[in-house]
Amino acid sequence: MGENTKNLPLCVDLDYTLISSDIIIEQIVTLIKQSPIYIFQILLWYLFGKTHLKKKLSEKVNLDVKLLPYRNEVIRFLKTEKEKGRPLILVTATLQDVAEKINHHLNLFDDVYGSNQKFNLKGKNKAKFLAEKFGVKNFDYIGDSFADVSIWKIANKAYAITNSRTVLFRLKHLSSFVTNFAERATSFSDFLKLIRVHQWLKNLLVFIPLLLAHKFDHTAIWISATVAFLSFSFGASSLYIVNDILDIKSDRNHPEKSKRPITNGMISAYTGLFISTLLFLLSFIIGLNLGLIFVAVLLVYIFANLLYSLYLKQVPIWDIFILSTLYVIRLYAGSVSTGITISNWLLAFSLFFFLSLAGLKRFTELSLISDKDIETLGRPYKSDSISIIQNIGLNSSFASIIISILYINSEKVLQLYKSPELLWFDAFLLLLWNINLWFLASKGKAEFDPILTSVKNPFSLFLILLIIAIWLMATLL
Repeated sequence: MGENTKNLPLCVDLDYTLISSDIIIEQIVTLIKQSPIYIFQILLWYLFGKTHLKKKLSEKVNLDVKLLPYRNEVIRFLKTEKEKGRPLILVTATLQDVAEKINHHLNLFDDVYGSNQKFNLKGKNKAKFLAEKFGVKNFDYIGDSFADVSIWKIANKAYAITNSRTVLFRLKHLSSFVTNFAERATSFSDFLKLIRVHQWLKNLLVFIPLLLAHKFDHTAIWISATVAFLSFSFGASSLYIVNDILDIKSDRNHPEKSKRPITNGMISAYTGLFISTLLFLLSFIIGLNLGLIFVAVLLVYIFANLLYSLYLKQVPIWDIFILSTLYVIRLYAGSVSTGITISNWLLAFSLFFFLSLAGLKRFTELSLISDKDIETLGRPYKSDSISIIQNIGLNSSFASIIISILYINSEKVLQLYKSPELLWFDAFLLLLWNINLWFLASKGKAEFDPILTSVKNPFSLFLILLIIAIWLMATLL
């Protein structure tokens, strides 16, 4: 019995099993990166069925299988079993020709079975195929998802590499279950990383028009600003997920972004798209409570973000300008939601201040990675561009401080503030805060996101709190 079991074929799934991604996602991302117009063509192909979509994607995309994110833990196990003389079989819903290319690269499997135009080798179809090919309980199987449950049930031994607690629950009720190769199940912290809750700090900008107008005791305005904050936060999270999927290939080479849940396979791209859709709908529904003009601002923000992800991210200088514009749109959303007009002072200050932060973000990225990695990540710069980005960022920072100083001397300040002279300290501290961030970045001690640096660096966080405290003193004392 043990001898026969040892020689049973070991069948292996491809998507999210042999690799930590999905072939269709890899092909779609490759195609959209070539031209965003393909989005509409992909949707049209999908209307004719998933098999038709796979066929068209394979025709359009020459996928480099060497760059796929193979799961080392699975491949090590497969090589060990192969050394024991076990037949290894790749059985996948991916088209046959793509599956064969992967095997040609790995030189690992004895046989390869993939889908064709008439037969999708997935779920119950795959279970039926394997039962007919090898017989019930005459093969072992490695899979990852609910679609594999029907196969695990008829396998001699069931192996998994899954982060899903629900799938694991089903598996553990099977007597054939052996082990799960995944290090851990997906947790709530992975969900928080996916939606990037820490980035919601940026959406606090919607409260700025309210605060600078000193509308502290207007409850209705505070409620409107809070609703705007939630709408923008859910909308931004939805876009972060889409961006992670679009950048999934380049992010694998990024020292920080490679740890994101979709990039490392902890959450599948399909689950990510589902969550993104829910968040977008939630953002839109919440936004409707503030009127159609606010919704229009929200849609402009979403469009600008998608334009950045699909195209402008690869255009030098334009990329940092669009990043700074996204900050300003948040301010304008706060203005629309509360009915408080943004002053020309605030608009001018914001344009330069946020351009400085956008420049800092790109400067940090260019400083911490090599030219080869910059090209792999799809950034439109070389390391010799660092000085240009630095000049743009620092000069924008100085310009914003000059504007704030001019504002301090305006008649508007005398009307709003009880102790306007204290604002001079804030102007100095704001300049110190910005210079400190640039100094940290130049020493390679900054995070890839200036917001994270501001929160994690003790001196930077202290300056922020001090700026707020002095502003309150200038307002109230």
